[in-house]
Amino acid sequence: MSEKLAKLLGVVRTDPSYLNLWSTYKRIQTMDLPTPDDLNKIVRLAVIGSSTLEPLAACVDVKTRLLGLFPITFVGGFNTYRQEALDPSSPLYAHNADVIILSVDAWSLLGQMFIAEFVRMSSDDRRAAFQKIVDDVASVAEALETKTSSLILVNNFIVPTFTPLGLVDNKQAYGLRDLFREANAQLEERFRATSRVFVVDLDTVAASFGKANVVNWNTYYRGSVPFSEGFTPILADEYLRYIRALKGLTKKCIVLDLDNTLWGGIIGEDGMEGIKLGNTSPGNEFVDFQRALLSLYNRGVILAVNSKNNPDDALQVLREHPYQVLREEHFAALRINWQSKVQNLIELAHEINIGLDSMVFIDDNPVEREQVRQALPEVLVVDLPKNPRLYRATLEDLHVFDVLSLTAEDMRRGEMYVGKRKRAELERSTGSLEDFLKTLDLKVRIKLADDFDTPRVVQLIGKTNQFNLTTRRHTDAEVQQFRKSPDHRVYSLAVRDRFGDEGVVGVAITRAEKTDWIIDTLLMSCRVIGRNIETAFLAKIIADAREAGAKRLVGEYIPTKKNAPAKDLYERHNFTLLGTEGDVTRWALDITEKTIEVPEYIELVEEWP
Repeated sequence: MSEKLAKLLGVVRTDPSYLNLWSTYKRIQTMDLPTPDDLNKIVRLAVIGSSTLEPLAACVDVKTRLLGLFPITFVGGFNTYRQEALDPSSPLYAHNADVIILSVDAWSLLGQMFIAEFVRMSSDDRRAAFQKIVDDVASVAEALETKTSSLILVNNFIVPTFTPLGLVDNKQAYGLRDLFREANAQLEERFRATSRVFVVDLDTVAASFGKANVVNWNTYYRGSVPFSEGFTPILADEYLRYIRALKGLTKKCIVLDLDNTLWGGIIGEDGMEGIKLGNTSPGNEFVDFQRALLSLYNRGVILAVNSKNNPDDALQVLREHPYQVLREEHFAALRINWQSKVQNLIELAHEINIGLDSMVFIDDNPVEREQVRQALPEVLVVDLPKNPRLYRATLEDLHVFDVLSLTAEDMRRGEMYVGKRKRAELERSTGSLEDFLKTLDLKVRIKLADDFDTPRVVQLIGKTNQFNLTTRRHTDAEVQQFRKSPDHRVYSLAVRDRFGDEGVVGVAITRAEKTDWIIDTLLMSCRVIGRNIETAFLAKIIADAREAGAKRLVGEYIPTKKNAPAKDLYERHNFTLLGTEGDVTRWALDITEKTIEVPEYIELVEEWP
């Protein structure tokens, strides 16, 4: 990043006001910025709709840069979204966007006299008018889904605070607000089954902000700008949640302090009976905070503990306190000791096997927070308020744990990390790695990805960093195309052992070229690294390639800052180095002469028993 751009973004980071965002965006437009070396940082954005949307696009663009990404932004013309979406030769399609934001104002579709005549309209006419706006927006979104591989974000409609029916609006069969709510419900239902079109809940975002302040009527009438200066950055943050998830920047783990964070008071001084944790205040705010954390755990967010305490005192609360919601088994790893919390975080990242940039640190002590912030800038440090009654709201406002699909593996992640901890304990008590692996009763299922597996496959492609040979972030649409292609195969790999079911933890995508099979993508979750499952994966691919008539298996490695654990995969499986072109190093194995065997302690199964 250039020094000039870093300085501009520094100003926005300090004061993310609309004026700073807009000013920064306009100045960036005049700069000749070099394309980043890491092409995964590029995100092509498009914002189209029924009004003047450059201010919104500006905020999304600059906020995307604050994530460390390199946006290239297209802004559609005023109320030209239909033409842009329906014409395959339009500039929108030439832009080849990764993310398309479709923002259509319902009032632009309802007609100028709609509100004036609404009271005297028949119920059928009212319903017909709203069915038309749903069909209009949905048909445009469906056209975008058909013609692109983009992630498509469709705003729903803001339910108005005013209605010409006044107090009797909800006494009518089709009051105005009821029709808006029904239109929003129809939009959600229309796109519930698709994995690429998301209905952005603009109405809820507006309600949270305050609907009375969503529009600046001066800029609305003068320039058809739909959103006020105060609301536009807030709405941009909502889109950022999708972009963050799309680019694999979602946080995975919350690391928690204990005293005055999970409970009130200090366990070492106040004792079990003295800490604030119960069903009345003070105490119920901590219970409520823990319930909110448990809801994230149940969604797949990893929890860990980093506390300066005597382990016996703290563990007694986790195990025995009647009002403690989060128990010891909810935590993937615990560091309860008197050493630096910075060192503890480093150790936790190593033990859980995730990057520090996947961690969120929550601690009531501002000194501890500042030490972590300075020593480990990759970790997101939450400024926990002094008032514990605001803890839950602070957690719920983070919006950094979003995913674009919720899989069975997500729902079981907490139990999977408990299993991981138990495996580590078993490994420490076993004489050798091979003896340890033999005791696991490892079963691996490798098959072509089906409709059930594909959301998890796309999720793994989007977020796996460490054991990822090429880090190619194929989209859902691309994976679907690979599945249909006669030249490609998309594999999913699932693992079970004596400690539980890991679910789908590996993906491979191969491409046939004459007598070569090229491994475009090969990745595995960090949870299963170290069990030589990748050897079984290669063995299965070789068997299939040989059966299809291939003579060589060609693997590629593209280095990133995080994928060093995968660097020697092909070398240690006796592939021959072909050479390096740009960042891509290619290896080949002559499968007419060489093979790779499945380790004896791994059982390959067709289906789970």
